[in-house]
Amino acid sequence: MERKSKIGGLRWTFLKMSVLPIFLLTLIVTVFAASSFAGTMHREVENGLESLNSALAVAFDMMYPGDYSVVEDESGLYFYKGDHLLNGDFSIVDAVKERTGVEITVSCRNVRVITTLMDAQQNRLTDTRVSSTIAREVMEGQVGRFYPKVPIGGDNYYAYYAPLINSDGTSVGMLFVAKPSRDVELLVRRSILPIVGVSLLFAGLMILIITLFSNRFLLVFMKIDTLLKKTANGELSADLEPEVMKRRDELGEMGRYVVRMQHSLRELVETDQLTGLYNRRYAQRRLQQIQEKRVGDGNSFCVAIGDIDFFKKVNDTYGHECGDVVLADVAARLKELMKGRGFAARWGGEEFLLVFEYYSLEQTADALEGLLNELRGREIAYRDQRVKVTMTVGAAEGSGEMIDHIIREADQKLYYGKNNGRNQVVK
Repeated sequence: MERKSKIGGLRWTFLKMSVLPIFLLTLIVTVFAASSFAGTMHREVENGLESLNSALAVAFDMMYPGDYSVVEDESGLYFYKGDHLLNGDFSIVDAVKERTGVEITVSCRNVRVITTLMDAQQNRLTDTRVSSTIAREVMEGQVGRFYPKVPIGGDNYYAYYAPLINSDGTSVGMLFVAKPSRDVELLVRRSILPIVGVSLLFAGLMILIITLFSNRFLLVFMKIDTLLKKTANGELSADLEPEVMKRRDELGEMGRYVVRMQHSLRELVETDQLTGLYNRRYAQRRLQQIQEKRVGDGNSFCVAIGDIDFFKKVNDTYGHECGDVVLADVAARLKELMKGRGFAARWGGEEFLLVFEYYSLEQTADALEGLLNELRGREIAYRDQRVKVTMTVGAAEGSGEMIDHIIREADQKLYYGKNNGRNQVVK
């Protein structure tokens, strides 16, 4: 009886000393991870709006060449792009909204000329005015600005405004793209909910295990706790010791959950969603690691940048959905090509980065020629269409130079190939 009492006392003492700190640690990790992820999501929304704004500006320049001009008379204010009257032309903004879900406005000075914004009666908010403060900051400052909460028609928006600047340097209006604040916040909440749920699950499991097994499993718990800390600090490749992974009890399962979470987070951070290849940010880091190893051991490596020829024509002819199918198909070919040779990454748009370990420039060129031959003989199925694509690739031999220098060399060779016939490997 006395022994049981002592064991119970020790267990209770241990629980008081360990459960509270563990609970607080889990809470801190959860808040930190959720806050960091929420911040990342907000930045992604901002970057997306800024990129879309820039793309729209280019689209207007391509569709309607020339400067913007204003004609104002007794009947109203008329806004021109080149010789084209923008008032009442909603074709571009409506098409982009249908595809992306964002709201778009073109304003002359601070008056909305064309817009996708609607009032409660579904009337467009044309001839309404933009905030004078925003108009002054954007047009006088001649720089794009992001605003987290812009009130329009009773709703708040995450909005990006960019000035419309003529060739003489004058600002004549603004281009606005935005998402409703409630949609952005809902996306953020849904995105961080799994992190919170997983963290709470881990906290519950840890407390249960300590309650049941006390000091007997303290060492195992500390190993898992260490891995959680590393994961929370961004070390997504940290390993869990084999003896913990092999356990068949709750502690072993919890350790495997942490590893799975690492893998899930690593996929979010390291891979491109459409193609399944590594993204640009991770590719740069891994290329740096490969360069350090190969320069250190005296072995060669090569870097290549490939670009799908006439990809814009594929999008324009068959639609962006077909373009996505083409990107995914080409990415699958690249992933297969790079097995045992190195890795492939989506570098941006229709460009891909290929890094060949232990390969000379000649070996790299031979492998890339094989890839191009395969692409030349393929037809990518999209609905009832058969799409043929080719690639141009520039390859450069790795060295101890700055990574940017090596990539720039490959990029220059790529553009040489694009300007001299395409569908080739330039080494």
